[in-house]
Amino acid sequence: MMKQHLFILLFFTGVVPLVQSVTRKYFLVQQGRKWTDAQTYCQATYTDLAIIKSNDDVIQLQNEVQSQKFSSSAWIGMYSNISSWHWSLGYEPVTNILGNWDVGEPNNNGGKQNCGAATPWGWWDLKCTELRPFLCFDETKTGNNRYIYISNTVQWSEAQAYCRQYHTDLASARDETENSFIQALVTGITWFGLIKDPWKWVDHTNFSTISWMSGQPDNGQWDENCGYIYMGEAADASCSDILPFFCYSGTTKQQIMKMKIQSSQDVNDPAVNVAILEKIKQKLKDNGIVEDIEVKWRAQPDGEVFHKEK
Repeated sequence: MMKQHLFILLFFTGVVPLVQSVTRKYFLVQQGRKWTDAQTYCQATYTDLAIIKSNDDVIQLQNEVQSQKFSSSAWIGMYSNISSWHWSLGYEPVTNILGNWDVGEPNNNGGKQNCGAATPWGWWDLKCTELRPFLCFDETKTGNNRYIYISNTVQWSEAQAYCRQYHTDLASARDETENSFIQALVTGITWFGLIKDPWKWVDHTNFSTISWMSGQPDNGQWDENCGYIYMGEAADASCSDILPFFCYSGTTKQQIMKMKIQSSQDVNDPAVNVAILEKIKQKLKDNGIVEDIEVKWRAQPDGEVFHKEK
């Protein structure tokens, strides 16, 4: 017999402002500066160093290039944070960043070493596409049984997917105890749950839209953590290099959406608020509205987001 449950469904109303960036205008500054000095200038004079996140942005930037008859390299607002390493499990930041690396590591050799491996000599950064054995972590077990060595050689992302499917995640070394368990099992170069943030725009979103030049990024000078654009493509360079640069200014519009929600839960519970926002964002994404959208609740004068309808 099918069980029947009776819920008291209440109607609540709340307000969601949608903040969407509409257009960016670009400004070429041909007086060369270091990347950080260029950013300081852009932030003081416009909005920031140029970010390019849509086809319309590409067209607007090209218009500025053509109007200035510019054909050289110029800084844009992209960078690599070489210290921004995280653990796959919970995406926790690595706090013991200096303690367990091998001498000379991480070095980002070749510009694409964004994944971490445990070795008998310490941690190494490697290209995520290398084929290596890996170490999983299973929180349902105890002691060193929580660490499972898999001898099959795969790419880092494949190792992560396997560990998440059959255990908990790739192994983390968040403290010396965890690191000692890992070191006891590692006899060679072995993937574990260490990963570096990808290249970012200055608004902290992931680098996107424009392509890398062939062979880039390469970290050719071992300290190439800032990005420039040349003929519509990106490359890495030392942040101390002197280059012209592109700034941008942006205009935004805000759209207010009033919502009616039918629920048996406390919709003013912060966790429920977050869950509802995530569903709204997914609906926007499903309908192709994904570029530069900020969705947030607007609290009413009493501090609550939702009020029960009378």
